[in-house]
Amino acid sequence: MATSGGEWADGSPEGERRLELLWRVADRPRRGPRPGLSLDAIVAAAVGLADAEGLGAVSMQRVAAELGYTTMSLYRYVSSKEQLVELMADDALGEPPAPEAADWRARLEEVSRALVAVYRNRPWLLGVEISGPPEGPNQLSWFEAYLETLAEAELPGYERVAVVLFIDGAVREIARIAVQVEGARRAGGVSDDAAGAVYASVLRRFAVPERYPNIAALAAEGVFDPEPPGRGATRGADWGLVDAMGTDIAFGLHRLLDGVEAYASGRTRPATRGKA
Repeated sequence: MATSGGEWADGSPEGERRLELLWRVADRPRRGPRPGLSLDAIVAAAVGLADAEGLGAVSMQRVAAELGYTTMSLYRYVSSKEQLVELMADDALGEPPAPEAADWRARLEEVSRALVAVYRNRPWLLGVEISGPPEGPNQLSWFEAYLETLAEAELPGYERVAVVLFIDGAVREIARIAVQVEGARRAGGVSDDAAGAVYASVLRRFAVPERYPNIAALAAEGVFDPEPPGRGATRGADWGLVDAMGTDIAFGLHRLLDGVEAYASGRTRPATRGKA
């Protein structure tokens, strides 16, 4: 959700040009290729390449070839690949869904789920460098959606912002772990259950109680084993995200939201005085 792929707005002419491109208010080049080429077409082609082959496949030359133009034609619209990546990252985020849950905690979770889904569908977004707070139209839409979920919590403005930035960072890292693990397993042709079984056997073999008493005890308890058939996929069923140890990584985010909810309740609960 944070500004990606470029420099944070600094008031310079270059910074102003960045924002104009990001918000699509920049003037169209007066000279250049026929009107069939546009900034939107360039960004869409670049996003398509990243979706198909990853961020590493995106270059000004590849994008130009996809569109049937020369590389120099693209430079009339964007000054560098870094600038193009910034535009791609904002466009690829899309608009957040409108949460439907009744209470603010559940709506906050809905937005978080939706953002995890974006990262899973477009894992290349997790490889884009973060350079500052959200500035683009879609980035600000997600920021607004998060802030709106917290409006009912009655936290001070600066605390709402702090909570949103912290949750956004947690969601991004959770998604990164899940995407990397899922990608590695797909590349190796290994199912979640098979990977979990191998990991459990590794722990039983090497995590000796003398050196790793807690890990050994949990391994003996079967905590790291795959879900037994017929018991229902309770691990990861909620979010469809399983980390390298086969545990439900949604658990961590749920507990994070528990903390936010408890903190918000404490801030809004009337103070009691004169009681022992």
